[in-house]
Amino acid sequence: MEGFIAKMKGPVDAVEKAQIAVGCVTLCIFILMVAYQVISRFTGTVAFFTEEISTTAFIWTAFMGSPVMLRRYEHYRFTGVAEKLKGRAFWVNELICLCILLVISVLMTVHGVRLARMFYTWKFSSMSGVSRIWLWLCLPVSGATSLLYVVEAFLKFLHDPATRKIVNEADRLLEETEK
Repeated sequence: MEGFIAKMKGPVDAVEKAQIAVGCVTLCIFILMVAYQVISRFTGTVAFFTEEISTTAFIWTAFMGSPVMLRRYEHYRFTGVAEKLKGRAFWVNELICLCILLVISVLMTVHGVRLARMFYTWKFSSMSGVSRIWLWLCLPVSGATSLLYVVEAFLKFLHDPATRKIVNEADRLLEETEK
């Protein structure tokens, strides 16, 4: 299994880098559209399209960032109880968490594809030639990449449960300053 995990790392790293790039580009688009909208108010120019573009870009930014945080194990999580668990209880807890993430990722992918298909014929109100599929495509992309990252985490966890060890960042920083 270790060989498969090692072979999987390169392609998954590439997917993560691409996802970060898409997230950064959409964040830049969001900032530019908001800035243009503010400037247009002072100059009196028309900026009817900026609201829908900025909203779509912001949604893409969020949906591209969340799977990356999932892979890096920096996602939002309640750790108060989990960090106290040891041995088998820790293993079972982490297995349950990974199974929940797996199910959610599958649901995001499957229903994201359904939503994207459903909104394919819908158009943005300010840009009548642009399909709303671009708004909804972030959901299956985010779900599929989350699924990839959860499968990777699952394989790593089954090989070495310590990969899911919960680290309290405040305690870690205090330990580093004491050194």
